[in-house]
Amino acid sequence: MTGRLKIVAVLLTAMTVQVTVFEEIRIDGVSVELLLLVSILAGFHGGPERGAVVAFCAGLLHDSITATPMGLHALVYAPLAVATSHLEVRLARSTRPFLAVGLAVAMAVGVCATMLAGGLFGLHDVDVARLARTALVASLMSVAVAVPTSRAVCWAVTGGLPVDVDVRDSGVESRG
Repeated sequence: MTGRLKIVAVLLTAMTVQVTVFEEIRIDGVSVELLLLVSILAGFHGGPERGAVVAFCAGLLHDSITATPMGLHALVYAPLAVATSHLEVRLARSTRPFLAVGLAVAMAVGVCATMLAGGLFGLHDVDVARLARTALVASLMSVAVAVPTSRAVCWAVTGGLPVDVDVRDSGVESRG
């Protein structure tokens, strides 16, 4: 299976799970933001270029299943994936709990940015208390499903990547 086909499979699976399973599992009206999670993890595992492309596509898929203007989520997801990939380079030797907290923060930032972009385009009023509550609940719920999602995204976005040269250790290491 080619790398592009793997990415399409992961994105379509995430979209399907988002609109079927996670639509039914809600806490305080908030569900897992699986396509945002896939976007962040694509930036983390695939680097800035590949992460941005996957995140943009995930954002367009999210817009196609919700009642938002086309491109609103893509506007937020792609830069977030690039930012995550740049942070991943700087935090390469981090522990699992630290990465989990970082993922929760990235998810909260993504949810807040999406809601603020929606408010900017007049989709809804921005209520700071609701915004904070939604971001907290969505990020905690999404971190709960991050491990299997991370494995799937890593499988998809690192397939066929060339070996990276690590100049800090003067060695060669493969991604994945």
